[in-house]
Amino acid sequence: MSNIVKAEEFHLVDPMGRVRSKIYISDEGKPTADVFDSDGQLVNRVDLQKTQRPGPTAHQSTSPHQKETLNSWHARIANEVSTSQPKLCVGSYKLYIDFVENNTVASGKYLNEVIEISGEVVDVSAKTFGDLHIGLKGISNFTAEVICHFTKNQTAIVSNMKPGVKVKIKGKCTEYTNKRVKLWGCRVV
Repeated sequence: MSNIVKAEEFHLVDPMGRVRSKIYISDEGKPTADVFDSDGQLVNRVDLQKTQRPGPTAHQSTSPHQKETLNSWHARIANEVSTSQPKLCVGSYKLYIDFVENNTVASGKYLNEVIEISGEVVDVSAKTFGDLHIGLKGISNFTAEVICHFTKNQTAIVSNMKPGVKVKIKGKCTEYTNKRVKLWGCRVV
């Protein structure tokens, strides 16, 4: 026999007994999660029934029998970026700090979203084997903590960028891994 717990609202509490999250059905009838900081202030509300966009997600292939190559995936993401308005505008420092301080909340806010990011270039890579990206400053003055990947048709623009230049970039935030935030399909705004 399975154990099923039924409730109108679930509370997740930290070791100090403070409510850090509530899961409930909203007045509109949607499953919803509220996330609170240690002072009990609401920091994020997530619709757990978020409607899926038509078409494959960032990590799905376009055909179930055919694997999508990195180049075709990147081209698809770049097309999505070029035809979408950014959901958020944020500085590279703020984006990075949000992921460092609370990866879960930041993931819900930024991941798989087209965003506009502004920041200072720390690193430029326009290598001939196709690794075309720039690194933006997060909290370090010397290490790139936000990596913006560009398609090959952006080579001339990226090649001319120099460390220290402030830029605005639109791209799709796809992951936070190895203490780096990564955006793909980027273009300079």
